[in-house]
Amino acid sequence: MVLLSPLVSLSLRAYGPLFVLCSLVLLLSACASPRLQRNVSLPATANGAELQGVAVELHTRRVVDLDSLVRLLLHAQVIALGEEHYHPDIQAFELHLLRALVQQRPRHLALAMEFLERDEQQAVDAYLAGTIDQATFHQRIEASSSFQRYYSPLIDFAQQARLPIIAMNVPRRLARQVAKEGWQKTLQGLDAAERVYLPATLPTVSAHYRTYFLDAVAAHHPVQGEQAERLTESALLKDVTMADSLATFLDHHPDFTVLAIAGRFHMDYGIALPSLLRQQRQQVVMQRLTTMSVAADSRIDLRHLREEDIADYIRFFPPAPTQHDKAVGHLDLTTVP
Repeated sequence: MVLLSPLVSLSLRAYGPLFVLCSLVLLLSACASPRLQRNVSLPATANGAELQGVAVELHTRRVVDLDSLVRLLLHAQVIALGEEHYHPDIQAFELHLLRALVQQRPRHLALAMEFLERDEQQAVDAYLAGTIDQATFHQRIEASSSFQRYYSPLIDFAQQARLPIIAMNVPRRLARQVAKEGWQKTLQGLDAAERVYLPATLPTVSAHYRTYFLDAVAAHHPVQGEQAERLTESALLKDVTMADSLATFLDHHPDFTVLAIAGRFHMDYGIALPSLLRQQRQQVVMQRLTTMSVAADSRIDLRHLREEDIADYIRFFPPAPTQHDKAVGHLDLTTVP
C-alpha cells in the first residue's frame, strides 16, 4: 500500500494527476544534478552538470531559488518566458512557476500562450467558464496529442485558479498565407472577418530582425530572395500579433502580471516580441526569463550570455529525455511553403 503525503493528496484533489506528475518530474530533474546554494555568485563559466535545475540572475550570476525568482518577477506587467517546446521538464517548471505566481497574485495574474491563436479565444473563454468540457475544447482548437500532453496542464490549472488566458498568436493559416504570398497581397485578399485577427499595421522589417530571423532559419531551411522576404514577414506578423495581444490586454488590465510563454526565438535577446511590445507600449514593465537545456559535460559562458543580453534570468535544464521529446523553441517553421 502506498501512502500519499497530505500535500500530494491535496494536489491530486485540487489540480488532478497531471499537475502532480509534472511537479514530480520537476522535482526529480532538479535532484538529478549537484545543487548550488541560492545567492551563490557563479564564475564567468560553469559546468552544465552544476547548472541543471538551477535559475541564474544573469547580471549578477547569482543563483536564485523559485521563491526568490517569483519575488523578482512579480513587479513586472509582462514576464516574457522563452521556452524549448515539448520538453517535459520545462513545461513542468512553467506550471510550477504559474502556481507560485498565483499564490502571490491570485486575482491579478493572466497566462498568455503562443500555441493559442486569436481565432481560438472564444473556445478558450468557454472552457475557462465551464460552458464546454475539455474534450470539446480540444476538438475546437484542434489540439494535437503533444499539445494535450505538454500544455493542457497549464490550461487546466488556469481554469481551476480562474485566471484569464490570452490566445495571443495570429491564426496559423494567415501566417502561412503571408509566407506564401507576402503581407500586402494577403491583406488585400482578406475580408473583415479575417482582418480582425491581425494587428492594425505590420511595421517595416528592420535589418536587425531580418538578420536574426534568417540566421535562425538557415540552420533548418536555408532560403533566399523573395521567399526569404515572405518568410520574414510571416515571422514578424506572429511577433507583432503577440505583442499587440499583450498590449491590448494591459490597456484594460494595467495592474495585472501576464506570464507570456512563447518559443525562445520570440523571446531571447529581446529582439522579437519584447522589442515589438516596447514599441507599442514604451512604459511596459517587463522581465525576461528564458529556459535552456544543457548537457552535463558542457561549459556555459554566463558572462557571454549576459553580454549578449539573452534574458534577465535563465533556468537551466538537462536535455529532454528523448529526441522525440525535444523540440527547441527557437522557431516555428510550419509556415514554410
